[in-house]
Amino acid sequence: MAQPQNNDHQKLVIKPRHMDFPFGSLKNIKFFDDNIYKSAFMAGLSASFPAGETEFLNSVKNYRDQIKNPALLKQVKGFIGQEGHHSHQHALVNKELDRLGYKTKKVEDALQKVIDTRVSKLTHKFRLAHTVSAEHITAIMAEYLINNPQYMDGLETPFKDLFFWHAVEEVEHKSVCFDVYMEVIGDEKYLAKIMKLSVFLIQMRLAKHMFILVFNSKHWWNLKEFGRFVSWMFGKGGMWRSLRKPYKEFFEGSFHPWGNGGLELIEKWSKDYYRPEQNKASPEYAAAHSG
Repeated sequence: MAQPQNNDHQKLVIKPRHMDFPFGSLKNIKFFDDNIYKSAFMAGLSASFPAGETEFLNSVKNYRDQIKNPALLKQVKGFIGQEGHHSHQHALVNKELDRLGYKTKKVEDALQKVIDTRVSKLTHKFRLAHTVSAEHITAIMAEYLINNPQYMDGLETPFKDLFFWHAVEEVEHKSVCFDVYMEVIGDEKYLAKIMKLSVFLIQMRLAKHMFILVFNSKHWWNLKEFGRFVSWMFGKGGMWRSLRKPYKEFFEGSFHPWGNGGLELIEKWSKDYYRPEQNKASPEYAAAHSG
């Protein structure tokens, strides 16, 4: 694994965008394409973020005093700010998901129990390697969503805006945990081994969270909707199938998260998906809420 030839990403100023999404407008438990499984998958993903991202932050903080690169330290600070705000926003939307009929706390409590009873007792090395792996998987998912917005057709607008915003910040800090690991540990063989384990665990966890939420609704019996979900996720053009190539790139000797670029995706988000009236720091937001 190596550094990319183009190091423009090192100039990135990573900081959270303090957004305000109108989650109260969500109306239907099947808010994604009138499909309980697609909706529950997204709800389960959201429900896992507060506990999951807190663990990511802690795994990096365990090594923060060993980082010597001042530019990387600055990016770590930005990463912590972004992930913390992601947890805050998803905690807000989780309340709205519960209003629709989901029981997101079941997912959050189940994940938190795993973290408290198992993950927290593992070595710092394993926890950071797992975070690097999870951040890579999250980043390639984010890149896919920004490049393929049609994948979220049928998703209610507030949730869509939330995930596009979350995606662009995942792209921005996609190399931070990797760079920390390479500076303070550098064991590439171990990292590759943990990645293979992590991708399995993440897929199983996402499926588990989805089914927890689906089976707590009255819509779980709809096999037609389940079939559409499977096609959406695993069929031709589905996300998991589309992520095979960028996932495999992780194991190449020259891999770095910015090796294939990504700055253009930040520009694409700013041009195509950004809504300034949702950004608390923008004049448009102040004008929209002046009354």
